[in-house]
Amino acid sequence: MADPQQPHLPLPPKPVDVDVIENAISELLRGLGQGDKPEVMAQTPRRVAELYAQSINPGDIDIEEDFKVFDNPGMQDLVLVNDVHYVSLCEHHLAPAFGIAHVGYVPDRKVAGYSKLKKGLNYLARQPQLNERLVVDAVNFLEARLQPKGIALVLRSAHCCIALRTNAPSQEVVTVIERRGVLCEERYWSPLWASAVAEKPAFLGR
Repeated sequence: MADPQQPHLPLPPKPVDVDVIENAISELLRGLGQGDKPEVMAQTPRRVAELYAQSINPGDIDIEEDFKVFDNPGMQDLVLVNDVHYVSLCEHHLAPAFGIAHVGYVPDRKVAGYSKLKKGLNYLARQPQLNERLVVDAVNFLEARLQPKGIALVLRSAHCCIALRTNAPSQEVVTVIERRGVLCEERYWSPLWASAVAEKPAFLGR
């Protein structure tokens, strides 16, 4: 962990080449039969490229490589943060995925600010990604900085690639889980799981 008296360096922006994306989108539009529409070809490729750049590196994800943690004031039980919203891109189709995360950990000597949990997850999510990789990467990221007695993460997401391939609006929810340490024990895991599945994710409506 970095010296708390030293400035915390932000994680670097993920590499994005807007010009390369713009050229690729122009070819994609031609492949989709849009090449003879000047109003589409003139502006859409750049707009799409800038949208991807802004989505992958939004300005509000200013998470530090070694983010500041705080001394545990004596917490011995579960810290649970529910309904952490995130956005990702399906690695297989580059279609958006909208998710809600539920994270729980039992602290040892350190606790984290709640915004750090959300920013760390979103930094990792906002790129071409797989759910199964994201849940492991996010737990690794948080575990390395908090060094808790146990940690678990539940990701529940809806994928536009599924909706685009079906004849009706998609209602499928994909759930992935990663548990470590004492969060594998039922007494810690049960409250997290119960809160994660208590109701339908907000992005699917009520």
